[in-house]
Amino acid sequence: MPTSELTARNLTDLDGLLVLAVGAGAGLVLCRLLLAIVRRVASAATNIAHEAFVRAVTPPSLLLGVVLGARASLRWLRVEPQLDGDIALGVQVVSTVLVAWGALRIAATIEELAKTTLNSSGRTTGAMLVPVAMRIIRWIIILAALLTVISQFGIDVTNFIAGLGIGGIAMALAAQKTLENLFGGLSVVLDQPLRPGDSCRIGSVKGVVEEIGLRSTRLRTPDQTLVSLPNATVANAEIENMSKRTGRRYHMVLPMRPDAPADVLEACTRELAALMRAESMLTASSIGVEVKGWSAGILEVECTATTDTTQGSDFAPVRERLTIALLREIEAKGLNLPNKVS
Repeated sequence: MPTSELTARNLTDLDGLLVLAVGAGAGLVLCRLLLAIVRRVASAATNIAHEAFVRAVTPPSLLLGVVLGARASLRWLRVEPQLDGDIALGVQVVSTVLVAWGALRIAATIEELAKTTLNSSGRTTGAMLVPVAMRIIRWIIILAALLTVISQFGIDVTNFIAGLGIGGIAMALAAQKTLENLFGGLSVVLDQPLRPGDSCRIGSVKGVVEEIGLRSTRLRTPDQTLVSLPNATVANAEIENMSKRTGRRYHMVLPMRPDAPADVLEACTRELAALMRAESMLTASSIGVEVKGWSAGILEVECTATTDTTQGSDFAPVRERLTIALLREIEAKGLNLPNKVS
C-alpha cells in the first residue's frame, strides 16, 4: 500500500483505527515469536529457573509489544503534533509501568526459587532472610518507577529526591519504634531462636510461631487466638523453644504421712524406683527417688526421670500411668495421708 494513501488517514477514521490495530497485532505477534525463541532456548538449557523467568516476563512483555506496535503504526497516520506528543508521553509512562511490573514479577520468581533452593540445602537462615530482602527490592522498584514517571512529566526529580532525603530523616525519627521492630526482626531471623512452626514461650505468651514478619512475630496460642508480638520485644525477651527439647522430664512430689517408719519408708522408695525402672519410656540413668523431708507437716518424696520422646501426646499417657502406679504403691504401704473428716 503506498505511503501517500496511508498518510492521508486520520487517527479517528475507521481506516486509521484499522492501521492502529494492525500495528498492535504486529507488535504482539513479534513479541510472541521472540518469547517462543527464548522459551525454546530456556527449555534446551534444562534449567527450571530459565523457564520460570520466561513465564514471569511473558504477560508484561506481550502488553509492551502491543503498546510499541501501536505506537509504531502512528507514523503512517496523520496525527496532530500536540496529540502525537501526548501519545508519546502516554507510551513512555505505560512502558515504564510495564517494565516495573515485569521487574516485580521477576523479583517474586527469584524469591520463590531462592527459598526453595535454600530450604532444600538446609540453609534455613538464608531462606528466612529472602522475603525481607525481596520486600526491600520491591519498594526500590516501585520508587524507581515512580520517579521515572514523574521525570517523564517534566518534573525535576533532583529536588524531589533531596526532599525525600530530608523527609526520610524526619520519618526515621518518627518511625523509631518501627525501625526498632525491623532490626529486631532481623535479629530474630539471624540468631534463629525461633522458626515458623516452633512451639515456644516468649515472655508470658505461649504458642506456635506462625510468621516472623518485618514488624512483629505472630503466635497461635493454645486457645487458638493469634498474638502479635513486636519484634523489638521478641529480641529482648526470654524465649523458651519447646520444639528444640531433646526429651521430657517427669517430676512428681508425693506427700506421705509425717510419722512414717524409717524402714517402711526405705522399702517404699525402693519400690517406687522399681516401678519407674519398669516404665520402658523412661531413661534408666535419669531415674531418681529422694526423700526431701518435711514441708508444712507433710513428708515429701520427690520422683524424677527423663524420657527420649519430645511429643506431649506420647508423654501424657506415660505420666498418667506412672503417677497412678506410684500413688497405689504408697497406699499399699499405708503411707498415704489420712482423709480429712469434716
